[in-house]
Amino acid sequence: MRDTPNPAVIEWAIKRCGKTPEDMTGISKKAPLWVTGDAEPTAKQMQKLAKATHVLLPYFYEDELPDLGLQIPDFRTVTSEAPKDPSPELYDTINLMQSRQDWLSEYLEDDGADRLSFVGSCKGMTSVAECVAAMRSLINLEVGWAKSLASDAAVRALRDAIEATGVYVCAGSYVGNSSKRTLDVKEFRGFVLTDAYAPVIFINTRDARSAQLFTLAHEFAHLLFNESGLDDAELDESNETICDEIAAEFLVPSSLAFRLFDRFDNDGAIKEMMRFTKVSEIVCLRRAKDLKLISKAEFFRRLDDYRARLSSLPPNKGERAKTSGPSFYTLQKNHLGKLFPETVYLALKSERLLYSDAYRLTGMSAGSFSDYYKREGMFV
Repeated sequence: MRDTPNPAVIEWAIKRCGKTPEDMTGISKKAPLWVTGDAEPTAKQMQKLAKATHVLLPYFYEDELPDLGLQIPDFRTVTSEAPKDPSPELYDTINLMQSRQDWLSEYLEDDGADRLSFVGSCKGMTSVAECVAAMRSLINLEVGWAKSLASDAAVRALRDAIEATGVYVCAGSYVGNSSKRTLDVKEFRGFVLTDAYAPVIFINTRDARSAQLFTLAHEFAHLLFNESGLDDAELDESNETICDEIAAEFLVPSSLAFRLFDRFDNDGAIKEMMRFTKVSEIVCLRRAKDLKLISKAEFFRRLDDYRARLSSLPPNKGERAKTSGPSFYTLQKNHLGKLFPETVYLALKSERLLYSDAYRLTGMSAGSFSDYYKREGMFV
């Protein structure tokens, strides 16, 4: 442990959060000199730097660079190369979900809850059909369930059905309640933390709702193999084929695809697939190619056309364009899900959880916590 801040750690911390030393001149005009060792920050400036870079203050006084690599397996990696270090936002979001899971798992086990038998139930299986059948028996949604729903309602329906199995689904577009710390959908679309009592799925809601559907199904498929990990769920880049195939068959059943291509021309069939399932056009195109309903040449032609249309959209004119912002409580409902607040409530009522710990777990102040639960019909 050093007596003075380590310039190498200062440089690492600034770079880790996507900034430059010049970006820190609001703390001190000498900030660029901190990384060269030609100037030394004061204790107060170090506190501000730690807050700005989201790095704990003691790390700056270590002799070596901190090891803040990804805490869970990286399913995005398509080669044997080590994945890039996570952003502070991703790292802290995983930490937050892991802390919730640690409490949930211990509480549920101590409370006598049954282990979730479906976690790992497909381990060793190679048949996609078997795995999808297992998934359908757990997620009680019939083929065509999304046909009459808007895209946001379809996401809610799938999320509710997954939570009904005992999986805790959280979501958000920023770290906890820190609205200035946005999550980058280019970095990740979701991740899953497996556990016998309290598996957790997190969905990045900066993504399009059609993509959120696929990510939800994809992450649930990982639980059938008892796998934790981080995904971007890009169908054309993933190295986890079986989870892609399970999610695709669950959301766009082959029976539905064949029926639609029998009734419509290729253009019409793709449009109907999107209308029936609410998944993205690219998922429907890949599904049609994999089922040999369209040729590889047609798939790549349509894929190029799809990407050209996306690139021509004006900023904020896509599916997730910004509208007037939802209320704080609507955001909390989306972030926390249904099952997690209910478990916290039961633990409080049984005096198995302190209120101070409940505030910490949910990320709410005492007043917001009380108001949130009153709105949900639970009085704490």
